[in-house]
Amino acid sequence: MTAVAHIGTEWPQAGIAPACAFQVFGMRRSGNHAIIDWLMRNAPERASGGVFYNNCRYGKNPLRAYGSLDIYDAGHRVLPHKDIGDTARLADAGSAPMVVVSYEDRMPLAAGRPQKASQGFTDGDFTRKILIYRSFLNWSASLLAKIKRNDGYGATDRLRIMMLAFATYIRGLDRVTEVQGIVPVCYDDWMTSESYRADRLSALGLPLRDLDRGKVQRYGGGSSFQTRVKDVEDLQSTSRDAQMADDPEYKLLLWTAAHDLRFMKRLIPHFEDDAERLATLAESSRLHLTLPPRKATS
Repeated sequence: MTAVAHIGTEWPQAGIAPACAFQVFGMRRSGNHAIIDWLMRNAPERASGGVFYNNCRYGKNPLRAYGSLDIYDAGHRVLPHKDIGDTARLADAGSAPMVVVSYEDRMPLAAGRPQKASQGFTDGDFTRKILIYRSFLNWSASLLAKIKRNDGYGATDRLRIMMLAFATYIRGLDRVTEVQGIVPVCYDDWMTSESYRADRLSALGLPLRDLDRGKVQRYGGGSSFQTRVKDVEDLQSTSRDAQMADDPEYKLLLWTAAHDLRFMKRLIPHFEDDAERLATLAESSRLHLTLPPRKATS
């Protein structure tokens, strides 16, 4: 299969006619940037370079409403940022680059519904929608660890953010089951299996040029746990739950999720081992909290 984007009326505004174009969705701390960089290294041969619109604003035109912009050359290498303006930087990607438009903490709409993420674009302007996701226990551990590094958040702030993120995460798993129009990529499997990486490239119609996991990405501060690690082989990204196992807030979050039967039922088809461990937690763990009595008043 060949990945070909149906070029609409918006791409020419950026002066490009993409060789292929992907919308990418997923929660933060799911290996998004490592996977996107890998996709860029496997761009079609006809691609003149690569353009990565990072962290775009949902519902806005991604050509203008993006968090940052990465440019790749014809050799599939990311170029150093230049202080020359984004229009000039785009020229380095050539006239027919591979394009990735990413949305963080957002999920694609259900199958059959027209896309609303990229204003001014239709589904036909994108070759595929990609949904990047990660096992629940590792993802939640990584997100909480990242949030705890922000001194501006207290415990109640963190719990509120995490609970909202849980709702979006589980909607993402619902989308994974809808094969039509979406290519899911599980970060845990991507990290541990070369054959899985090859399978995902084939599903996207991309060449199997580079099955390596690449360099550690520095987006979002890099790893929530190993801030100075340089080699992907040294990352312990599939055991983050163990590294957070003694954290009181993590325990409380897992205890709460384990007692949400609707959440658990939606988790089981995707990460059965995580669900089984949470079920054991719910059966064996009890919260021993007693609210002190009110002081006597006259």
